Amino acid sequence: MTDFQRVYQDYSRKVYRFLLALSGNEAQAEELTQEVFYRALIHIDRFEGRSSLFTWLCEIGKNCWLTEQNKRRRHRPLEDAARRPDTDPGPEGQALERALQQALRREITALPEDWRDVVILHIYGGISLKEIAARRGKSESWGKVTYYRARQQLKKRLEEYR
Repeated sequence: MTDFQRVYQDYSRKVYRFLLALSGNEAQAEELTQEVFYRALIHIDRFEGRSSLFTWLCEIGKNCWLTEQNKRRRHRPLEDAARRPDTDPGPEGQALERALQQALRREITALPEDWRDVVILHIYGGISLKEIAARRGKSESWGKVTYYRARQQLKKRLEEYR
């Protein structure tokens, strides 16, 4: 087994879940996962080791997803990484939930780039703020402050939808 096959075995499922949280679409997440590992194989010489390999793969995935979003120009609901218990909220509740998820996705993509990246990598990628900051060459405090400000902005904007 090659080193890259081992990397694929170790990280493909995690990267897939990260991309599924971003896209909300299983087929798209699967395609993007394949694209991430293809790009990682081609550009492995660009991996500097300043962060974990998983963080680097998630950054590639995020960039692939953003590129895909720009191509499609469609807004899809952003699913929570954690599944909610099966409760039937009814048609009205489902419509409200979809509208809130679409609003959340729109608001996340409208954040300044640093804020958006921190939110996506921390919440949907499960990457620590310390590691995100280190990857950016910043302090852990920068990561915490950036995440806090992004959350405050999202809360403020989402209040308008309620």
